[in-house]
Amino acid sequence: MLKNKLNNILKSKKGFSLVELLIALLLGSVLLAMVIGLYVTGVSTGAKSLKYSRLRTDLQSIIAMVETDIRRAGFGGSEYLVGASADKTIDINSANNCIVYYYNHNNTPGVESENKMAFRLKDGAIEFNSGVEKVANTVCVTSGWTDISDNKFVTISNFTLTENVVSSASATIRSVKIELSGELTSDSSYNHSITTRVQVRNLEFTN
Repeated sequence: MLKNKLNNILKSKKGFSLVELLIALLLGSVLLAMVIGLYVTGVSTGAKSLKYSRLRTDLQSIIAMVETDIRRAGFGGSEYLVGASADKTIDINSANNCIVYYYNHNNTPGVESENKMAFRLKDGAIEFNSGVEKVANTVCVTSGWTDISDNKFVTISNFTLTENVVSSASATIRSVKIELSGELTSDSSYNHSITTRVQVRNLEFTN
């Protein structure tokens, strides 16, 4: 009697078979692989979003800087006009994606080196120069430029400057359409473009 009860207890305590253990191990491995895959995808997507966000922020910062300076071009009087005849608020060399402008940003009694400025696109970067001559054709091929964009992170693929002129009997108003495009240096599939138009606030009065 006691022996029968002991046998029944032992039978009821029977463990998992090898097949059951293998199936459980397989299901657990599949579930773990899915969880790891979701985690890796989430991390990768987050990193790419951060890079794209920085790309857009960098381009917007460049546009803001260029817009602000062009808007002030010519401030300070006739001494701060540029071009071959020194009669324009801005001078553009479209072939070299370059713009020259002067303005009295530090309230000096006369034109100083830091009042003479220019932007250009060169080797995938937007560059800035000061102390430049008045003619863009000459300035664009000179040395002494400083990068304002980080071409180790973002490559500038386009910086197009298109000038528009509206003249009347007494004054001329200039505006510039700016087209800026860039892409991640490490992955060109991530790219962004900005187009804007800025009007020069200072008029060119006809004598």
